[in-house]
Amino acid sequence: MHVSRRSLLAGTGAVVLSTGLPQSAAAAAPQRRSGLAQPPRSRFVRKDVAGLVDAVTGAWAPELYWYAKAVGWMREQRRTDPNSWRFQWYTHGKPRRERTDPPEWHQCPHGDRYFLPWHRWYLYYFERIVRNVIVTELGQKSMADWALPYWNYAHLMFGGDPAASKEWRRIPLPFRQRRIHNPQGREEEDNPLYLPVNMEGRCLGDRAMTFSEVDPAVAMREDSFWPPEEQEVERAGFSLVLEGSPHNVVHVRTGGLMGAVETAAGDPVFWLHHANIDRFWTAWLTRHQVPTGWRWPEVRPKHAPDDPDLPYLLRDENGGRHTLEGPVFTFPRNAYTYESLTDGMGAGGTPSAFLVVGMPQGAPTFAVADEVTHLGAEPVTLSPGTGRSGADTIETAVESGDRVVLTFEGVRADAAPCTTFLVFLGGDESDTDPAGPAFVGHLTFFENVGPRAAHSDGTRLSFDVTETLRELPDQAWTGEEMPVVRVVPGPLAEAAAIAEADPRFTNATFTVV
Repeated sequence: MHVSRRSLLAGTGAVVLSTGLPQSAAAAAPQRRSGLAQPPRSRFVRKDVAGLVDAVTGAWAPELYWYAKAVGWMREQRRTDPNSWRFQWYTHGKPRRERTDPPEWHQCPHGDRYFLPWHRWYLYYFERIVRNVIVTELGQKSMADWALPYWNYAHLMFGGDPAASKEWRRIPLPFRQRRIHNPQGREEEDNPLYLPVNMEGRCLGDRAMTFSEVDPAVAMREDSFWPPEEQEVERAGFSLVLEGSPHNVVHVRTGGLMGAVETAAGDPVFWLHHANIDRFWTAWLTRHQVPTGWRWPEVRPKHAPDDPDLPYLLRDENGGRHTLEGPVFTFPRNAYTYESLTDGMGAGGTPSAFLVVGMPQGAPTFAVADEVTHLGAEPVTLSPGTGRSGADTIETAVESGDRVVLTFEGVRADAAPCTTFLVFLGGDESDTDPAGPAFVGHLTFFENVGPRAAHSDGTRLSFDVTETLRELPDQAWTGEEMPVVRVVPGPLAEAAAIAEADPRFTNATFTVV
């Protein structure tokens, strides 16, 4: 059965977030308020998973208990069944592609404008499938309002001390326990939410990510959803910044299945992570604007040159096929709501550097690294040399109001490295504080991992570092030489995992625009 998204919305009602211009003009179009001063309420409430475990008895709330039971049931189904675990996993990405794969498989968009809206629809149908499994297949009529929990890793306790909220930055406890805990606190069978602590399961184990790794503050302070097309170099905007951090960072730090696009949705915690990413977007939409005129493409972007020409397709709990078509920012009314749109929305300061896209032709460019640089468990220092031309041009740009952009090309890895890499400017090697003046941003390895990745030849990351250079103390950069670039592995980086993954970039440059 083919059911288009248009016919679905005709039966359910919809909140239209934007409409209007042809796609070619969409990004440059004027933007307007989303119309969601407060998202509509729903009987389906997505809750913080941390509140679904009894701290005294260890009992799991029914929402969590039946999610685990549904995952177990879905894993037992044939992978060609749309209600099966592998069918839903492979809709996002599939490790080994075959010519007979259904058209729904391996379609996840990363690094493009459809990233957030596609994942919103993907979670929506997955949530409906799990709910139907719980109610129909597992016979739990009382769970007809079941909704997907979210992993609130940027939660801060009262007072704002990140150390007090460390538990929120761990893999949620029920995903680390080997046995299911029922709502009475008793242990039952093996836990379908659990994965072993290794490169095939999860790398993070019971360790906690740092608050700077999960803080969405930088993204939440972006004003535009997407960069205007008429600008040669422009701020990347909310969607791309959020995708980079904390989205990619959490994928990489969780590691294992979560560490690459093709395997990520095989981890049951993936869905809670993306519910939180969608929650960030929902909160951002209450205060910001969205572009007008965006429409779903007739042919989705390809992950490989030999991929067939297909639209975005998703399946529902009855096996119905839904084509994403028409306005991008149109979604069913009252599909779900969140327990909170204020908790865990970012509290840290934002670095002076910021992610940008675009680069004018012929702009003065100076090499920082002109050959492949392999990253490891120790910091890498890139000293561009002592040439006066580049140093003078960059110093003049910083003083005159021109912009200096640091670009890494060909950022990629052979496998998930289980760590991100932090970029700093200046020669002060003791300054590795992501809250300090030398911090630029993260190099992440997720959609650029492995030979079959959508960006297997590597991604390009550009940061406007003008203000960073301006604020560096003299001991870090005097202006008489090219600025030093330092790439530092993140906390708890493991040498063996990094060596196997071989994270690297092709070259790095400064450009004055």
